[in-house]
Amino acid sequence: MRTRDEFLARFEELRFRRLVQRKEKFLSRSHMNCMYNVRLRVRGHGKLGFCRNPEVLKKVSGGPVVCDEEGTCNRCPLFNCRNTIETVERDFEEVLSSPARCGNEYPKLAVMIWSLQDTTRRSRKARLRTSIRELFRATLSLTFFRWW
Repeated sequence: MRTRDEFLARFEELRFRRLVQRKEKFLSRSHMNCMYNVRLRVRGHGKLGFCRNPEVLKKVSGGPVVCDEEGTCNRCPLFNCRNTIETVERDFEEVLSSPARCGNEYPKLAVMIWSLQDTTRRSRKARLRTSIRELFRATLSLTFFRWW
């Protein structure tokens, strides 16, 4: 059986790998990461990405510009990534802090977080006993003026 330190090391390793993968995905040159790309639903085609960059729209006189492929995005000289390293890391931490989102996106990490949490939960009887002791101590302190 593995020790808690080995398990924690494995968790940190897996967490680091998933963060690197997320950075690669959200900081890459992709039409999904372009600041000017807007996804709109088109009847019969599903969702398509349209470029809303004013400079691109000036050059093209005939209506909207579809930017829904990797090749189109790679050729675009006006690509501007909407994500930064800080926003990707912050979003990753938000995902890990939410059990439902973490379970959907990173099930292995969710299970590891769950198992690393404190598993010693006291029974109702033990909590009642602790509450009575604290109440008794507070009463004694007030009775003998030990509160200051």
